[in-house]
Amino acid sequence: MKPYRRKLPTPRFLLVSPNAEGRMILLRMTIAKKHRVSFSTGIRVNPKHWNAKAARLKLVRGKEKEYRDINKRLAAFSEIAQDIYIEYDNGQRLDRKTFLEQLAYRSGRKENPAANVTTLFQFVEQFIEAEQTKPNAKRGTWKKYLTVFNHLREFAAAQGKESLDFSDINWQFRNDFINWLYSPPRSHSQNNAAKILAVTKQFMREAEKRGLHSNRIYTQKGFGLRRTKTTAKVRLTFAELEELAAVDLTDTPRLERARDLFLVGCFTGARFSDWHKVSRENIIEEPEGQLIQILTQKVRNRVVVPVFPVLAGILEKYGYQLPEMSIQHFNRDIKTVCKIALKDSRFQRIYSEGGDTKAEIVEKWERVSSHAARRSFASNFWEAGIPAALLMQITGHATEKQFFEYIDISQEQAARQFAKMALEVLKKRE
Repeated sequence: MKPYRRKLPTPRFLLVSPNAEGRMILLRMTIAKKHRVSFSTGIRVNPKHWNAKAARLKLVRGKEKEYRDINKRLAAFSEIAQDIYIEYDNGQRLDRKTFLEQLAYRSGRKENPAANVTTLFQFVEQFIEAEQTKPNAKRGTWKKYLTVFNHLREFAAAQGKESLDFSDINWQFRNDFINWLYSPPRSHSQNNAAKILAVTKQFMREAEKRGLHSNRIYTQKGFGLRRTKTTAKVRLTFAELEELAAVDLTDTPRLERARDLFLVGCFTGARFSDWHKVSRENIIEEPEGQLIQILTQKVRNRVVVPVFPVLAGILEKYGYQLPEMSIQHFNRDIKTVCKIALKDSRFQRIYSEGGDTKAEIVEKWERVSSHAARRSFASNFWEAGIPAALLMQITGHATEKQFFEYIDISQEQAARQFAKMALEVLKKRE
């Protein structure tokens, strides 16, 4: 299937707001479906000299130079508006406020507060502050930016610098920064270093959009860092979940609550932040059985999954009001539960440390956390034959590549699953 491409919208110019000095030329453009925005160019003209069809001034005698200059300014407005649209992922990340703000800055109608920015660090400080104060600001996003900024500041200090300029981001920086991230006491994994470098490149890209520098070395092939495949995340099989559900924890209610909440995650695919939303009000009665709908906190999308028997039993047990726990207490207690119920379960952990890939056999209980529930859900139901496309509607993965990396299925497991499904198809054709 060919990728969907948005049609580049064309800005239109029209006359509004008549007064003694003439009528104002307004730029109008649709930046999203049914989302039309208007921007005043600040230019007033005589409506008698306006060609509405061409949306330009007629070159009347005696005013040729003046009107030609105005027409050039209108063409510049149009080009700037389309550039902004393209830069923001063909309008996908563009809202009305940002569009109008960028158009005002770039056209000179308004002074850009970033105009006094001269270094990368000054820009990053302003960028993070703007992210923190957005109406829909997500802590996880700006926290990530702040963490990377702290790494950059520590690296600069180690180099004897108080700040980094845009011109400092070159191949020498790239190599020195990666080596610094790998070296003790930091000893970052290759994947962590790749994420940090990717955000650094994002800082440079955002600053370039604002016209703050012209250093494009960061866009060259190989400047980023490739991620390596690891299996540091654990998941529990259906058999292991049965063992977990069967263990008697009535004498330790705290551990019992952690176990039950974990099973909720394993049979809904929801994140820890959404487990408390599983209640009677979310139940939908259907002829095929009960469904449960959840509005996810992280991405604000609606997810609907069947109420499996395990989940139904836990909801009945707590009167459809699940207990609440802090993430810290939960992660501590679920390890204890798994140590009791799954003391013989192990897996090979492949991980990266200081840029080197390492492997070790570890106890599963040592690596279990709240996120293991969601991963178990996706992995178990895929292995049971549920198509990835359906599971992605619940997990929220955008591509199958992301999904299969997430569930961490080996080539052997994928081959067995293919063989199983292929045999079923062949049987139906007989």
